[in-house]
Amino acid sequence: MMTRIDRLFLLLLAGLVALGSGYNRDFQPVKEPANEPVQKVTTEEVKVEKKVQKNIPDFAAIEDVNKKKSQFFAHVKQMVDEENERLAAIRQEVKMLREKSTLHEREEKWLLDMARKFRVDEELKVSDELYDDLLHRADEIPVSLALVQAANESAWGTSRFAVEANNYFGQWCFTPGCGVVPGERPEGATYEVRKFPSLEASVRSYMHNLNTSHHYEGLRELRSKRKSMGHPVTGPVLAQGLYAYSSRGIDYIEELVSMIESNDLLKYDLEKPLTRH
Repeated sequence: MMTRIDRLFLLLLAGLVALGSGYNRDFQPVKEPANEPVQKVTTEEVKVEKKVQKNIPDFAAIEDVNKKKSQFFAHVKQMVDEENERLAAIRQEVKMLREKSTLHEREEKWLLDMARKFRVDEELKVSDELYDDLLHRADEIPVSLALVQAANESAWGTSRFAVEANNYFGQWCFTPGCGVVPGERPEGATYEVRKFPSLEASVRSYMHNLNTSHHYEGLRELRSKRKSMGHPVTGPVLAQGLYAYSSRGIDYIEELVSMIESNDLLKYDLEKPLTRH
């Protein structure tokens, strides 16, 4: 179990990494960074999501707290596992292409499309830097972290935004009509709580956000360092890179770590360690 000193050290490390990558503390806390494009869901993805959309339980109607938590975690975990499997498949394909001496035109196109999707900063040409950055970003998120953020941000699936917008992670968008307007939005603010066609889409967007936004470079660096050392990548560790996710800063991180511990969720990260580099 991590001590508070361990957590503070990891938070400091994540902060230093973020500062080195141009991290800017002078911004309002965001879930989808205001100055970055919101990931768009393609027509094909919407069709797939509508087809596989799971029936979401009415969590508000479940009075037994333990039963509600159990059903919530089980339901969301299915989608987190599926998205992690998709990310693992992308990584495997990228690594296979890297081993090839020459790429076919369609292979190069796929690779560059992935680089654009994951907002790789390198010039869009095949290079070691492109491969490194893409593998740094297209990676899995610990199950425990995704589960507690979903529970925390959606009030265990009972919030207005979870019910009306399939939004379980408090993600924002900035185009009028892109989501649901919060009742307590400050005067002059333009953000909305993003509306998703399915819970699956919300999970995918959340994980893509952590994997691409410059605000979470510290999280990705912690993940990379843990994997390079052969250590398990867990929710309590990567939570230290989420300082920008909430205006509550370190208190938010401490709450997430506490939720992971009190709900015995670390087991999900340890029973199936994230894939090595």
